[in-house]
Amino acid sequence: MIAATVAGIPDSLGGKRMAIRVAELARAGLTPDWMPGAVPRCVPTIVKQNQHGTHAGAIVVGTERIRVRGPDARAAWKTIDILACPVTFSPHPQQIDAARRGYVDWWQALGWVRDALILGGMLREVEVTDAMPKARPWKSRDGR
Repeated sequence: MIAATVAGIPDSLGGKRMAIRVAELARAGLTPDWMPGAVPRCVPTIVKQNQHGTHAGAIVVGTERIRVRGPDARAAWKTIDILACPVTFSPHPQQIDAARRGYVDWWQALGWVRDALILGGMLREVEVTDAMPKARPWKSRDGR
């Protein structure tokens, strides 16, 4: 009965793909990874290493002509490179959002399975309770 109910998760909640996910996580006794404690951090995309350690690399994004004075007080023009360090955010905020949307989708499907089992009343030796994991554990203490 439980397997049939899980297999019957409606398409609006993810259908067969969600049913497989719910079953796999249940077998393993796990919840989906919602990336607890994940904070996007700015990290360089180019990293260089030498005998002094690891540091961010830079790329040339343009040039600029500047006027410099020589030792004999004469002015000269010099072309210099404008350098920048390309960066990215890791983990990307969209990765965190996707993981948390996946958790919410799983939680809703799990609630549907729970309600269907309670309403069906077909289980004699298994008690289905109202207990559920936190809806949004990243939000607050009570998960709501």
